[in-house]
Amino acid sequence: MIQVSSQRILALDLRPRSFGYVVFEGPEELLEWGVRSFRNGVNEVRVPVYDKLARILEDYAPSTLVLKELRAPTNSSSARKIEKMLLAVRSEAKAHGVAVRIVSRKAVRKAFEDVGVPTKYAIASALAQSFPELAWKLPPKRKPWESEDYRMSIFDAAAVGVAYFASQLGGRLPTPGAPVQMLTR
Repeated sequence: MIQVSSQRILALDLRPRSFGYVVFEGPEELLEWGVRSFRNGVNEVRVPVYDKLARILEDYAPSTLVLKELRAPTNSSSARKIEKMLLAVRSEAKAHGVAVRIVSRKAVRKAFEDVGVPTKYAIASALAQSFPELAWKLPPKRKPWESEDYRMSIFDAAAVGVAYFASQLGGRLPTPGAPVQMLTR
């Protein structure tokens, strides 16, 4: 069994036209983060999702790939795209010998609610404080009529990774190098 403190994981947040990712070296250190897009139409990105994921898997060689449980499938084209992406992700992970773990939405929510961080933006803000290298990526709080900023996908992936480590640490959230009061040991 790999020690949690040295475990390298890749946390993904799958979206219909992109995925956010964060590579963790143990629960307290980030190695890489970002958003990869694969739009269609005039602004089409010509590199498919599995190629983008393969590069990340090759560059960082994680032991585990962590995903948030997907919502119940519907007949929408977005749901079909995400299902197709999930198959590509699982296939690519298998080809690279990387274990895939699913973290339930409830587990992600509970990990942060237990320490007084109930909303999506509050979680993103807490993660930006805990991991200062992400702070500059935190978008402003959105108004109800605004679309979600694409950068929130990075914070959703980070939340999944932190919730995964919390489950490995017996429900205790990890304490990054610059701890926030709510993330104390």
